[in-house]
Amino acid sequence: MSNPDIEIPILIIGGGPVGLALSIDLGWRGVDCVMVERRDGSVGHPKMNQVGNRTQEFCRRWGIGQKVRDLSIPEDFPRNIHFLTSITGYELGRYEFPARQDVVQPYSPEFMQRCSQIWFDPLLRDEAAEMPNVTQMFFTRLDRFEQDAGGVTAYVTDEKSGEEKVIRAQYMIACDGAESEIRDTLGVELVGDHGLSFNINVFFKSTNHDVLFEKGRATMQWMFNEDGMWADIVAINGKEYWRLSIMKLPLGTEITDDEAADYIRKAVGQDFEFEILSVLPWMRKRVVADRYSVGRVHFAGDSVHQMSPTGGFGMNTGIQEAMDLSWKLTAMLEGWGGDNLLASYDAERRPVAQMITDEGARNFVQFSKLPNSPEIDQDTPEGEAFRKDFTQQLYDLQMDREYDTNGVVLGYRYEGSPIIVPDGTPEPKFEAMVYTETARPGHRAPHAWIGDGEEKSTLDLFGRGFTLLRFDPDVSVEALVAAAAERGVPLTVEDIDQANIAKIYDRKLVLIRPDDHVAWRDDACPADALAVIDTVRGG
Repeated sequence: MSNPDIEIPILIIGGGPVGLALSIDLGWRGVDCVMVERRDGSVGHPKMNQVGNRTQEFCRRWGIGQKVRDLSIPEDFPRNIHFLTSITGYELGRYEFPARQDVVQPYSPEFMQRCSQIWFDPLLRDEAAEMPNVTQMFFTRLDRFEQDAGGVTAYVTDEKSGEEKVIRAQYMIACDGAESEIRDTLGVELVGDHGLSFNINVFFKSTNHDVLFEKGRATMQWMFNEDGMWADIVAINGKEYWRLSIMKLPLGTEITDDEAADYIRKAVGQDFEFEILSVLPWMRKRVVADRYSVGRVHFAGDSVHQMSPTGGFGMNTGIQEAMDLSWKLTAMLEGWGGDNLLASYDAERRPVAQMITDEGARNFVQFSKLPNSPEIDQDTPEGEAFRKDFTQQLYDLQMDREYDTNGVVLGYRYEGSPIIVPDGTPEPKFEAMVYTETARPGHRAPHAWIGDGEEKSTLDLFGRGFTLLRFDPDVSVEALVAAAAERGVPLTVEDIDQANIAKIYDRKLVLIRPDDHVAWRDDACPADALAVIDTVRGG
């Protein structure tokens, strides 16, 4: 092993949104890290347009929630979904969802944002750059790496200067995307369906709203012909930027800009003024890795799961993984994490990724269940009858499930986790469209507003260590506080005197992890408080 040029606790490979989010959260926790990325951190072609409300809760933690809102689609823009033969053709159905300014969101202090990756990634990059604990190395590639019992040695090259450097880290996190070389080097396999659909995205610019919004403003407009669903047009910012996705193409299809323009005209139904900005082919998959960790290398994001974007889950799932890793890595570096803590990362996150990946695929497969007919766009009695039947089947198939996802985004849970203390209550039924509010161990701690206003959430109480919520001041917490101190586990006690919150949390004492998930709850301190603390710290 060469003498290192840089020694650092955490090395992150990949500076997409997952790697950036991990670096920010580590920096927020006071952990030194280096992030290596071959690009400059900007995004030329938007692949992600949805920042879920759980991700927004993390942004709230970092103090950038308002910045994300400012970069998102306007607050008065409706989140409507249209199903059409073309924008100027027949309407087959629609789902109407209120604009952000009109939404009542009882389960989170934050609302999902339509914020494209072309703005979200640079925001994260700039936020991370301001953190003294975070070092960013752009235009830098990973050439090779090796690991041993004490850490990982990585060999990197600055692609501008050609300078080579050796980085020694205690842990390396692979956020290097779908084509992860680290995953391939370590023999991690992606399991599932590698070919749901071959697609081409066309990113274009136009301010011709009279044409593009002929049926009214909508965030997404799906197109159908005699062969079924073939494309959609997404309003990226509700103003001048758009994305056409052409779907179910023969594998390896390539198109010129002129052909891309023809597809845009076909989807819209007429010619109009627009400018093509970029074209990107991609494969829709339903795959999850067989392992999330190999030794001191851990994976997050597209390197270990790739899913259909129907639901907007991909990046948000990766950021959830980064948040799970962040506090556990911090615990290990600070000395209070147990020997089994990092092993719980795979146990907690891989089943969740599988559930979410399956949900995204389910939403895409639903389209194949809709009827097809050459009559779909015909001005005939047969065409009218077919479209009427199509509309009914559209609603019967619950095609709005893709857009109403609180059960997925907020309702994921770490069932059976080795670092969660179960309380014997039954697991709530999973429903994609329905979030069941619960403080059951393993679940995300419920949100509720503290006091009379809507400024401070229960989630704002949770910080860099564990938080013990007490809903009865007469209940002693001395045993848990002493046990945490004995193991060096950071613990803050928060007393809450609010009946509505006590009812939601359903126990007098509730222990919250640094990632907002409930670790344990009961009406009194446990007889063996040290055993509880050892369990939740992975001892």
